[in-house]
Amino acid sequence: MTIKVVVDTNVLVAGLIGGKGPNREILRRCLQGELQPYVGNALYLEYRDLLNRDRIQALCKQTSVSLMEFLDGFAHVCTPVDVHYLWRPNLKDEADNHIVELAIAAGVSYIITNNVSDFAQAELKSLGYEVITPEQLLRLLRI
Repeated sequence: MTIKVVVDTNVLVAGLIGGKGPNREILRRCLQGELQPYVGNALYLEYRDLLNRDRIQALCKQTSVSLMEFLDGFAHVCTPVDVHYLWRPNLKDEADNHIVELAIAAGVSYIITNNVSDFAQAELKSLGYEVITPEQLLRLLRI
């Protein structure tokens, strides 16, 4: 059974920076089809923006071209979702609201993030998704 997820930008970037570890394993499982990532326009543009930054490229030890090739491949395994209305979960960081909106629109089981506390104040927590770290999700998959 494939698990429907939204992969937060911090997991994508950390997975590319680190040679191994839970963030990299999440990306691997997405690419292999064990996890089904969902992406909306806002999240894709956020991925693209971060991967085009010189600092991120230096940390990843990759060029903009190679990171865009990775993003193309990752986007290929993602299911695109149009978010037609705004739920406005009122998170501390306004920039994270689109992730919750995407999770609701896609009906995912998990938002995978390294910043669980950023989502703690979401007013829409009871709509079927759970916010979870890469480590927590990997532990669940081993059960």
